[in-house]
Amino acid sequence: METLDGGWTVIQKRVDGSVGFDRIWTDYKNGFGVPDQEVWIGNDVIHQLTKGNDSSLYVSITQVDGTTLFELYGRFSVSDEAENYQLFMDGPAIGTLGDRMLNVSSGDTLSGMFFTTPDRDNDRNPVGSCAVRNRGGWWFNYCHDAYFNGPWGSTIWSQPWFPLIVDGRDVRGTLMMVKRV
Repeated sequence: METLDGGWTVIQKRVDGSVGFDRIWTDYKNGFGVPDQEVWIGNDVIHQLTKGNDSSLYVSITQVDGTTLFELYGRFSVSDEAENYQLFMDGPAIGTLGDRMLNVSSGDTLSGMFFTTPDRDNDRNPVGSCAVRNRGGWWFNYCHDAYFNGPWGSTIWSQPWFPLIVDGRDVRGTLMMVKRV
């Protein structure tokens, strides 16, 4: 709560892999995990917290060497379930991670993407499901350059934050927080 003047709500946190994130739509809708440890707060809650498009998003990754890097996005909101929890983001994006969610040259921007889970494919990949291939739910495009919900500590968790962090074995923790601006 002290980060950048406080007032943040944690919407995603991972610290040790004790909670699996390869889950179905309903789990991501309602939320799962343990708030002080590993958690996805739930897409319904994220929508309620961010509707009105007046929230910021803070993301951070702690690497295995203990270094924590972050990125702060100026605008962040998620629509409701009827719109597949569509993600809307805007800048500015500032921090030490570098922007991999919004202005991505590879075409894998996350803004405008629908939430995808292994049992509900809403991504833009015409040859399969990014959620099935990457074993977790996320706002996949085709597929991603930033992804916090992969299999913990595994090479299967590809590109947590590409190109800076390309392998899940290099991640000791992730955090996503929102607050009204």
